[in-house]
Amino acid sequence: AEQELRTYIGAQAEGLEARTIPIRSGHREQFWYRNCVAVGLSAGFLEPLEASAIVLVELSASMIAEQLPANRRTMDIVARRFNETFRYRWDRIIDFLKLHYILTRRTEPFWRDMCDPETNPGSLKELLEIWHHRSPSDQDFTSNNEVFPAASYQYVLYGMGFSTDPGVQGRQLKDRPRARMEFAKNKTMIKQATSKMPTHRELIDKVHMHGFQAL
Repeated sequence: AEQELRTYIGAQAEGLEARTIPIRSGHREQFWYRNCVAVGLSAGFLEPLEASAIVLVELSASMIAEQLPANRRTMDIVARRFNETFRYRWDRIIDFLKLHYILTRRTEPFWRDMCDPETNPGSLKELLEIWHHRSPSDQDFTSNNEVFPAASYQYVLYGMGFSTDPGVQGRQLKDRPRARMEFAKNKTMIKQATSKMPTHRELIDKVHMHGFQAL
């Protein structure tokens, strides 16, 4: 990975040392214990490219602010509810991250290891079995504040070539002309949007020269 990065950067990488950041993936079993609550990185960390930790900080702060115990008698009740809520949210994040790996066609050892069925959460296995016959639905998730709703799963599934056959359960598409029209409209919108976007290299060069645009 370091060599690929150095090759991409080119001569500017000469003489620079790469800093390796150790990562211990996982999350706590209990986030709220007695009068201490783990929020953010103190609660858990899964992988460097996922931004779910940010929203979990916001959701944690919101729940603590709204349900701060009025007295010691109610603290254990609130703590139990908090722990149940955030165990569910962390488990759903694990499902969503794992989804990216198990659908990959990459052949590097890391990616192949991540495709091992033994590392696939049982909850995700069940959902994938269902989604072979219908698209992800909001009914597949039980939280009123899902970190990744059904639409997020649809983007990853179908963006990575997953196939759903609704006909198996009798859900044949009734309005095929309209569906074809919507697909054609989407293709046109994508083509228009991507034609105006810079390449990754062009964007990096622009940021390097001019910095980020002030908001």
